[in-house]
Amino acid sequence: MKRTVLFLIFTISLFSITLNAQTKTWNFSDTATWPTSAGIGTNPIIVDKLGLYPITTNTNFGAVNANVTTFPDGFVSVNRFQVNGGGGVTAPTYMPTQRYFFIDVDGPCTLKIWAKSGSNSSARNIFVTNGTALLGTVACTIATTADNVIGTVNITAAGRIYVYCDSACNFYKMEITGANVTTNSLTLATNDFNKLKNGSIIFSDRNQVYIKNIKSSTKVEIYNTNGNLLKSVNTNSDTNYSLSPGVYIINTSSSKGNSSQKVIIK
Repeated sequence: MKRTVLFLIFTISLFSITLNAQTKTWNFSDTATWPTSAGIGTNPIIVDKLGLYPITTNTNFGAVNANVTTFPDGFVSVNRFQVNGGGGVTAPTYMPTQRYFFIDVDGPCTLKIWAKSGSNSSARNIFVTNGTALLGTVACTIATTADNVIGTVNITAAGRIYVYCDSACNFYKMEITGANVTTNSLTLATNDFNKLKNGSIIFSDRNQVYIKNIKSSTKVEIYNTNGNLLKSVNTNSDTNYSLSPGVYIINTSSSKGNSSQKVIIK
């Protein structure tokens, strides 16, 4: 009887582990999801739970085109995703400002990247960060026979991770194993994204706080954590404000009700 119970417990535990070991793959040779293109444009988008943040001065980030490459594990790619430049920051700053991927995960996991340098003569680096700290680096070296690399980075906690380069690199496949990918919002500097009771939506993107979905005359008040009123305005339409790094309380009131929400500007 004891042996049967132990066997059942082991089976249930193994089943739970199997369920939790999620895998999400982005294969840039999958033309149904990633058709060939000249780039994504100048606005951030999410494709198949993968966040893409371009550069505002040109449209070629995310260009997908033919490039047959065989990797050491046998994976054969026929297309590549080009970032066409760097992420706009250097260490010790780890919050990219342009040309980057962003991925939300619900727990510890492993990120695997199939990539190569965007240059025939220069080595490049791919950085994986949480916006404030470096989580890992994938070095795209230059070799005489092949410069394609497979790199892995261990992610130790749930949250948003950022993937970007010091200069142009080509991505062929990326994979998250061990956690669920939950990227569904374009909020970039913080995961504070909340629907307020009066129907408004508030979120932050770098040094901007946005108030969206305003349907009627709404009073907006912005306070710091000391309770000091920094801004008070009335608006009939969506609006946004520039704020310094810090924690703020946003109060909104309209004929549909009153709400209060904390936002974090990094």
